[in-house]
Amino acid sequence: MTLRLDRLAAALAPLPRVSLGAWPTPLVPLRRLGDALGLDLWLKRDDCSGLALGGNKARKLEFVIGEAIVRGAHTLVTAGPVTSNHTLMTSAAARRLGLEVHVVLGGEAPTSSTGNLALTQLYGAHVHFTSMNTADPSPGDLAASRVLCERLVRDTGGYWIPPGASMPASIPGYADGVREVIAQSGGAFPFDDVVVAYGTGSTSAGVYAGLVLADLPATVHAIAVSSPTAMERFAAPPPSEMVQAAIALFGWPVTLDATRARCNWVRPVDEPGYGLRTPAADAALLGMAREEGYLLDATYTAKAAAAMIAMARDGRLARGARVLFIHTGGLSTTAAAAAH
Repeated sequence: MTLRLDRLAAALAPLPRVSLGAWPTPLVPLRRLGDALGLDLWLKRDDCSGLALGGNKARKLEFVIGEAIVRGAHTLVTAGPVTSNHTLMTSAAARRLGLEVHVVLGGEAPTSSTGNLALTQLYGAHVHFTSMNTADPSPGDLAASRVLCERLVRDTGGYWIPPGASMPASIPGYADGVREVIAQSGGAFPFDDVVVAYGTGSTSAGVYAGLVLADLPATVHAIAVSSPTAMERFAAPPPSEMVQAAIALFGWPVTLDATRARCNWVRPVDEPGYGLRTPAADAALLGMAREEGYLLDATYTAKAAAAMIAMARDGRLARGARVLFIHTGGLSTTAAAAAH
C-alpha cells in the first residue's frame, strides 16, 4: 500500500497555525476491551491535548485561530451549550494568545457557576446567555442565538467561530491528527476503521480529510450524539460535505471518489438527544473505566464507544479489524455522570 504522505504534508504546510496543544497525544492499546469485542483496538488520547482540560478542539483551534490572526482579529466570538467544552477551550486559547473572547451559551444562566462554565469565566471570557433546550432546540431559540452572535461580531469586530469550530478552516486540524498517527506508527496507518463522536462534525470530517489526502483504505465512522430531529433543525452536514468545502477553500488536489478512504455517518434513530444519557453509553463509560482504566465523558465519547461496541457485536466492524477510537475529551463532566 502506497501512502500519499507527500500530498497530506503539502496540503497542511502552507496553512496559518498557532501552537496550542502538546503533541503528540498518546496512542495506546485497549487489549482487554479489544479481545472482548474481537478487535485490535487502540485509543488516541486527545483528552491529553494540553489546552484547558484537554480535548479535540485544540487541534482545530490551532488552524482556525491561525487564520483569525492572519486576518487581523483581536477578538473571537463563538457559541455552544452551557456545558460546552468548545467555548471553554476557545476561551483558554484566546488567553494563551492575548485575544479577547465572547461566548454565547445556549441555556439559562445558573444561579452559581460550576464545571466548564466556571472555568470559562475563570479565563475572563465575556459570557452571554440565550434561552435554549440544547437537546431539542426550537427554531426560535436557534434564531435568537444567531442574532446575538451576529450582533457581537458586528459590535466587537470579532472573528466568528461556529459551535465546535465546525468550519472549513478547522478541517486541517484532524487531517494533521491522521499525520500524527502515521508518525507514531512508524510511517504506516495500521487501522481499518476509525471511530469518533459527531457533535458538530468537523472532527470526523478532519479525520476523513486526512484519510483522503493520504489515500488510506480506511473508514471513519462518525457517531452522532444528537437526536435526528435536532440534527435536522441544525441542518447538520455530513462529514463528506465539510471535506468538500475544505477542498474548495484550500484548493487541495484531491477528489473524494478517487481515493480509498470512506466515511460512514452513523445517526442512531433511538438517540434521545445531546447531553441526554443512555443505558448503553453508561455501560460503555463504566466498562472503559473498569476494563482499561480510562475515563470517557457521558456526552460524546461514551455514546461513540457504545456505538462502536454495538457495531462490533453485530458485525458492522469486522472481527479482527484494526480499530482506532479517538477520545475527544470532555472529562470535566465525568464525575457528575458517575455520581448518578
